[in-house]
Amino acid sequence: MPPHHIAFGGFSHESNSFAPSQDVGLDHFLARRDRPPLLVGDELFDGLAQGSFPTTGFLRAIGPDARLHPLAWASGGAGGLVSDEAFEHVSGALLARLPAPGELDAIYLELHGAMATPRFDDPEAELLRRVRQAVGATVPIVVTLDYHANLSPDFARLIDGAVVYRTYPHVDRLACGEIAARLVQRLAGRGRVRGVALVHLPFLIPLQAQSTLTEPSRDIAAQSLADAGDIVSRCYAAGFPLCDTPWCGPSVMVHATNQATADAACHALVDRLMAARASFAVRLWPCEEAVSHAMRRARGPGSGPVVLADVQDNPGAGASSATTGILASLLRQDATDAVLGILWDPAAAAAAHALGEGARLTGSLGGHADAIDQPALAGPFEVERLGNGRFTTTGQVAGGNPTDLGPMALLRLGGVRVVVSSVRMQAFDPAPFHHLGVDPARAAILVLKSTCHFRADFGAMAREILLVEAPGDAVADPMRYPYQRLRAGVALRP
Repeated sequence: MPPHHIAFGGFSHESNSFAPSQDVGLDHFLARRDRPPLLVGDELFDGLAQGSFPTTGFLRAIGPDARLHPLAWASGGAGGLVSDEAFEHVSGALLARLPAPGELDAIYLELHGAMATPRFDDPEAELLRRVRQAVGATVPIVVTLDYHANLSPDFARLIDGAVVYRTYPHVDRLACGEIAARLVQRLAGRGRVRGVALVHLPFLIPLQAQSTLTEPSRDIAAQSLADAGDIVSRCYAAGFPLCDTPWCGPSVMVHATNQATADAACHALVDRLMAARASFAVRLWPCEEAVSHAMRRARGPGSGPVVLADVQDNPGAGASSATTGILASLLRQDATDAVLGILWDPAAAAAAHALGEGARLTGSLGGHADAIDQPALAGPFEVERLGNGRFTTTGQVAGGNPTDLGPMALLRLGGVRVVVSSVRMQAFDPAPFHHLGVDPARAAILVLKSTCHFRADFGAMAREILLVEAPGDAVADPMRYPYQRLRAGVALRP
């Protein structure tokens, strides 16, 4: 049997429509941060040989007999809308390397599912339309998608199978790429899948209620694993409520060899979701109350830090990572042995590097750029430690990724030490803390700018975890969003 010719690439970004920051431009995709910059052609092989991306898993599992055609790959993380210029540039790089019609047996793409641009509500479906136009209507397309994908009917019809992350924190991205490779091998050269079903749930699920470490999401995600027989793929996506598009919200998507099987499998999982609707509830602590509780708890019996999750200033959901609400509360209440990270402030990091370790920095910290209703925090600060921001992540969510956060500094004010970076990164990995000589497990109070991913590596060390409602652009309650594009009839809470 001749080898299958398989094209592969990716274009991923999670768009927060309500973030006041400007559109995410092309420069963002061209820079190395906690992920590689735009990769083109053969650069994909070396650029994705290590790390935790789905395409990395795909390359490891596809097997030596496949004839691979690398396209282009770019990952923006999270932020505002992707600029039209950036979308056209990355899409163009990917499309330009597609082989001619008739030369491919299958295509694999690493997408996200919650990207938006000023021009397109669903730019990923637009990209798939252009791919279909280039390679023809019969080539099977398999995609990996983020757990927070907002899936449109057009998107579902344009592909032949999907693998959505089944974990939040996302610790299965490599495994999803491996599953996608096996799915590509199953479908290659066999034409399009005939049965497609997509059902949207009539409510939104806040991000902090989507974790698969607890019920009901743990059970729902596990049910999506059972792909066998006539079912090609069965996916549950919890949705990204901060992306204001018509198809925002949780959904179930099934691809099968026939329509009856797709419909039955889809509705069976939808029924489980509807039955669990009332269970999607998580408490958020007011900031002052959370800090007060953490201080009392830290003085009591037990070991490990009390973790305060700054869920509304999570850069992984498009927030600035620059607000000072919890930091100011820690200082007002004279907290001791507290560590906060990762606060984005390039100016403060640069000033600290200019002064050197042991110096006193008299400027301000945070509260800049688009940080909402948050004044800068006045110093002076002690410059305790400096770092160049270059390290390799070590955690379960994104371990093995070469990372460059630019100049970093550990600043101390009273009993609080703050990890400051020049490039935004969600606090989901211990490596940025270790880079500055901080052992997060030894802190009494540990503040992390993250919604859920922190649980993968910081959860086991925590004495207690509190989700805190402090100012930030990743507002936790969808009731507070001024939706303009969301379809009618959707409840903003479960």
